[in-house]
Amino acid sequence: MYQPMRRALSVLVVGGLLCAPAALLSGCFGGSDMKGEDAASAVTSILAGNTTEDKIDAISPYLDATNNYNHVIVTFDFAISPSLEKMRSGERQTSISLPHFAALKKDLEEARANPKSAGVFQDIDAEADEVLKILNDLAPLAEKMESYYSSKGYLTDDYAAAAQMTAQYLPLYDKFEPAYDKFDAVVTARFKEVRLAQLEDMRKEGRTNAANFLELSIKTRDLADMLDNENIDKAAAEAKITEINELAAKLPDIPALASYKPNLNRFIGSFRSYVAGTEDPNDVIDNFNSVVRSSQNLDLGELDKKK
Repeated sequence: MYQPMRRALSVLVVGGLLCAPAALLSGCFGGSDMKGEDAASAVTSILAGNTTEDKIDAISPYLDATNNYNHVIVTFDFAISPSLEKMRSGERQTSISLPHFAALKKDLEEARANPKSAGVFQDIDAEADEVLKILNDLAPLAEKMESYYSSKGYLTDDYAAAAQMTAQYLPLYDKFEPAYDKFDAVVTARFKEVRLAQLEDMRKEGRTNAANFLELSIKTRDLADMLDNENIDKAAAEAKITEINELAAKLPDIPALASYKPNLNRFIGSFRSYVAGTEDPNDVIDNFNSVVRSSQNLDLGELDKKK
């Protein structure tokens, strides 16, 4: 990825409700090239032997784990990144800010122990195990470092323990980061597949408005994914915006979506400004997150109720 990007808020439709986890997902979005019948056949293959609800139950703990970790990384990047840079340069610090490795370890262990998750997405399970192997050493070390700095242990040993722990931390962190990014990317890819499966189910059930809304949310995410490209295809972006606007126009006017369309327009406007070189990409993602949050209380069942 050509520059650091905010991790975009994701949405998982569970039953009739649109639930927005209160955290952030991957900035390395990794869009899908599947279209039309190819996408439908791929989804059918993915779901063979499991219902869409099974897939939702299976991926939800992993989404929670990545959302929680990514939220901390984004929110406290102003402190975490400088701490890492100072460790690499050998600069002495009087305080330290580290990612929440222990919380991620706990979340992943719980996900792996969850009978609804185990074995459903074998690639996610495998990548989670690789991350956990590193966290088994990294998480307790990070807690030890945080305790050392918060208790000002460096005043008693002239940073001797700090140097020793940093020498252990950096190689572990450099192993963790690519392993986590790979895990996060797989979770994101499988999440998108589940959403396509949900869309397919809704179309089959004749839930036209609900399907339109889910398709709209997928295409809106696709537009946000384009921020991951150094050179955005303007024609492709405008074509995607046209599709988004056409779907948005089909949505019924209900109170739960009162702020959705204005937020959607604001996101599209900021995206266009970014393409024109006048908008910070993080601000575009913030606007995307606002779109998601503005629909978090929506009951999809309301969209197809007959008046």
